[in-house]
This record gives sequence, structure tokens and C-alpha cells, in this order.
Amino acid sequence: MADIPQSAPRTPYPAEEPRASLLSNILAIVGFIILIVVVIWGLVHLAGISRTWLSSLFGGGASAIEVSAPERAVSGVPFDVSWKYNEPVEGTYAFLYQCRSGLQFQTPGPSGNMSIPCGAAFTLASATKEISLTPFLGSDGALDVPVSIVFMPNATSTDSTSSPQAGAGQAAQQAQGSATVTITPAEAPAPAPAPEPPAPTPSPVPAPPPVARTPADLSVRIVSVTSDGYGNGAAVFDIANVGGSSSGAYHFSASLPTRSGYAYTSPAQSPLAPGSHIVSTLRFSQAVSGVFTVSITTPDANQSNNYASQFLNAPYYNYNDAYNYLPTGQAGNYPYSPYGAMPYQTQYSSAYYPYSSYGQYPYAYQPYSPQYYGGEYYQQSPYSAYYPYAY
Repeated sequence: MADIPQSAPRTPYPAEEPRASLLSNILAIVGFIILIVVVIWGLVHLAGISRTWLSSLFGGGASAIEVSAPERAVSGVPFDVSWKYNEPVEGTYAFLYQCRSGLQFQTPGPSGNMSIPCGAAFTLASATKEISLTPFLGSDGALDVPVSIVFMPNATSTDSTSSPQAGAGQAAQQAQGSATVTITPAEAPAPAPAPEPPAPTPSPVPAPPPVARTPADLSVRIVSVTSDGYGNGAAVFDIANVGGSSSGAYHFSASLPTRSGYAYTSPAQSPLAPGSHIVSTLRFSQAVSGVFTVSITTPDANQSNNYASQFLNAPYYNYNDAYNYLPTGQAGNYPYSPYGAMPYQTQYSSAYYPYSSYGQYPYAYQPYSPQYYGGEYYQQSPYSAYYPYAY
């Protein structure tokens, strides 16, 4: 077999790198990254555009504004509603509540409380994110009322363009939050119980002040000393205890202005209490002008008022004295009486006074003869048998 001639060995060429394929790969990766960024941006932009639309469509979506309000409120009693929200742009807040029959809200204003209309956004000027509300409910039952706080961006806070993207961006910046408050009618005030009349308080009776006890002090005062034309006299005097203690038993003595003079001493007298007095009367006959004196015998503290005196001017004249007259045609001295020889002359002659055969003086009485006076007459004793007496 013939040998096939072999060709000379070839020198191998080095393999060339695929530069065009690497560049395309890099461009593909960069394009993919750009696509991912565009998709993410589009999704975020689409979510911002659809957030307000979804919230208005379903009404129960998540609130962007956190609203705090009490669960229950009483008609006529104020309560506060507050909220929290970070504003992305400048704007204002508004309050909104649903219209219900017999329900109305009021809030303080510059000139007093002002009513908030239902179903319309009420712009709030408060910078503290809080509003004070006073509910007024006209019905008798409780009522659940949703209240909302809406954030509205200012017109100058977004680009004033007519593109749909600009309008969608402004709508995306609006926010809203809600809370439900149960309004209950005001409770009728319980009738106030009728006040019971206060029990009368007994008025304190002041205790009488203690009276300082002073010693007994008897004093005597002459009331009157009189006599008539027949010689009958009467002396009236008053004995009083002007001290602070009982006087005890006492005596009094009197000097009577009679023709023969007579000193009278009383028996023991009853004690006199402080401030009491007694009036005594002494009657006597044959009264003549003279001084009547009376004195008290008692060991009291003051002796200067135990004596009293008074002068008596008596008109009495003694007709019973015998005088010597000479009858016509006779000489000598004969006893003569202007009354004649009467049986009572010797009986009442001054020679027999002041004693009488009919009784012991001075308590006895002597009757006159009826033939001269037409009846029985009682001779006055020097003092009264019924002394003393008090009134």
C-alpha cells in the first residue's frame, strides 16, 4: 500500500473572545433594570392615584387621618374631637357629619356658639388639630353619628397644570378620617325633694343672775297722822325691808300725842322678806297737837332709817273739864258743866282716863248710852285691834 504523504503540521490560531455578545448582555441587564424601575414607579404612582378613588368607592378603607372621639356623648354636653396627621403639603381641615333627624352640632365661635350644617364640609381654623362640639338631640333614643375630618390641600401647594397627572397628584394629597359617636338624650333632672321645715330650736332661757345677798335692812316711813274734831287720831306708817335677806322677828314702838301722852310697844312682828313691806295703823283718842314718833327695834345693818316722826296739829278741845261759874243771885263756887248732870260725865271724866271699869286699856271698848246717841257707839282704842296688815 502506498504511503500517503502527510502534510506539514499547521500552527493553531488563538480563539477570539465574543465582545459583541458581552456588550449585548450588559445592555440587556441595564434595560431590565430600567424596566423594573419604571414598573415600580408606575405602580407607586398608580397606587397614589387610585387611593382616593378606592376610599370614596368603598368608604371603609383605611383612614389616613387618625381621629379620636369619645364613644358616647350626652345631648347638651360638650365633647372634643382630635386627630393626628402629617400633612404632605399645606392645606386646611374640615369637619363633616351625616344628617340625622333631630341632630345638630354647635361649636364655639368668636361671638358665641354657632351651628354646623350637616352634610357639608365645615372649614376649621384651629391649628391644634382639635374641635369642641356640643350635640343637641331632639329624639328620645340614642343615635350613632359618624363624624369625619377631611384634609384639603391648598390650590397653591400643587403645580397648576392641566395634565391628568397633576390633577391626580392633588387628589392623592387629600386625606380623611372618621369616628362614630353615640349621642344619648339628656337625662331629665330629678325633682328636688321638698325641704323639710326646720325643727324649732328652743330658745335658751337665760339664767337669772345671782342676787348678792345683803343683810336685812328695815326702814319706817310715816304715811299720815290725822285727827278729827272729837279728838280721835290715827297714825299710818309703812315698814319695809330694803335689804337682801329676811329680817327676822322685830318690834316697833310709838309715842302717841295724847293729853296724858302714851307710849305704845308692839308684840313681835312677822319677818319681812327682801323687798316686802307692811302698813300699820295706830288709832287713839284725846289727840292733842304734838309729835308722833315711831321706831323699829331690830338688829339690822342700818339703824339710821329705823326712826320717823311727824307733827300733828290737832283741833281737839276738851269740853269735859269742870269750870266754876256763879249762878245769878248766888255767891260762891259751884261746879258747872255745860252739858248738865249727865250720867256719862263722870264716866268719861278725865279723872278716869285712860282706864275704864269695863275692860283693860287699851284693848277694851266702852258703849255710849243709846238715850243720847240713838245707838251703840264703840270708843276708839289708842291703837287698832287689827294692826298690822299688809297690801
